[in-house]
Amino acid sequence: MKIKIMAAILAMGVVVSTYAKNIDYCKTIAFDTGGFNYSAIMQASSDSECRDKPVPIQYKGIKDTFILTSEANPTGGASYLTWDELTKTYGYDKDELKSTIHDIVKQGGDNKYIEALNPTVKIKFTPKDNGGVVVSDIIFEDEKNKPISIVRDIYFYSQDNYAAVYSSTPIKYTQKNKIFFIDEVQSLFETMNINW
Repeated sequence: MKIKIMAAILAMGVVVSTYAKNIDYCKTIAFDTGGFNYSAIMQASSDSECRDKPVPIQYKGIKDTFILTSEANPTGGASYLTWDELTKTYGYDKDELKSTIHDIVKQGGDNKYIEALNPTVKIKFTPKDNGGVVVSDIIFEDEKNKPISIVRDIYFYSQDNYAAVYSSTPIKYTQKNKIFFIDEVQSLFETMNINW
């Protein structure tokens, strides 16, 4: 019986260490890598130019990156976001949103379909120490208000220190694995802290 209990405890420890590894990335930003490929992130962190190169993230076969930036202020995230210093809240600029959507379409691929859809913006701001995490979703809906696609921008910042930025490409809601991926990226960003 004791052997079975010890085996169960050890197995739980292996699972926790596999899915919850903290990293001090580039001696700048600390975060929990969650289910992302820890070894690839660790290897990128050891590069002497790690602050200037994209951070590789891989989860269940999907690969992407986020970047570090010294633009550590409330307005350093998505260009269409606005910040009200008085109320400490985010909003968005409709003209900048149109420009952002135009830029997404120009990047190519099969993104042109989003021009025929109606964009709505949902913003979540979680204050954190001397900054916070901003999650901004552009949700593209059809004429019946059914969500078809999403573009997610995630921004972590700590004023006067450093920041991190992630932007997805348009993802259709039918692409469940990619929706799950951006949810995991959001979870990663929510664990971030400046570590210097």
